[in-house]
Amino acid sequence: MNEYNTIKELVVETCMNEGMFPSYEKLTPLVLKYFPASKWQKTHYSWYKSKIKRGEISVPGFDADVKFNDSSDETENEIQETIDASLSLERDLHRYLATRVNEVEAGLVLVENGIEYQTDAGRIDLLAKDGQGNRVVIELKAGKAKDSALGQLLGYMGCIASSSTEHIQTRGILVASDFEQRVVYAVRGLPQVKLIKYRVSFELQEII
Repeated sequence: MNEYNTIKELVVETCMNEGMFPSYEKLTPLVLKYFPASKWQKTHYSWYKSKIKRGEISVPGFDADVKFNDSSDETENEIQETIDASLSLERDLHRYLATRVNEVEAGLVLVENGIEYQTDAGRIDLLAKDGQGNRVVIELKAGKAKDSALGQLLGYMGCIASSSTEHIQTRGILVASDFEQRVVYAVRGLPQVKLIKYRVSFELQEII
């Protein structure tokens, strides 16, 4: 096969040709050759390896006892460590800004029960109000924010706006370490939404 509709097709055929799951160094150039716009990373490689080992992705003629380049435990641990690190960072960011919401924007204060504020659309990370009394929905994302994060924020904003009986505006702030370019383009047309980029820094203190 010279053309592939999906990366999955490429991975399956490469496994068939190799007789085993290829190494990251072997598979990555192939993915980038046929899918140059792909954001292929090692976590994607580990995901495909895990799915094939579990039989969740079928490879015709693939021997169940075929050797992989590393153990399934290592593969699953790589994925889990990535997920755990992301969740931990998001929790830390949430705790930090919950007590320093004015660092997101000067003049912001949390509303009553504004931490993980419950709505019909889900839980808002932080709900605040600005100096003009406008409601400000704050959504936090560890890492790069994608389209789905912006959609989530807009959903929360719509819910807050529809439930308010007062003539006040609802704004939104999306906080992340970076943003997909499509998110940036979209927000340029949404004056009620702001993007804030955070940067992690470390403070070192000698104990002994």
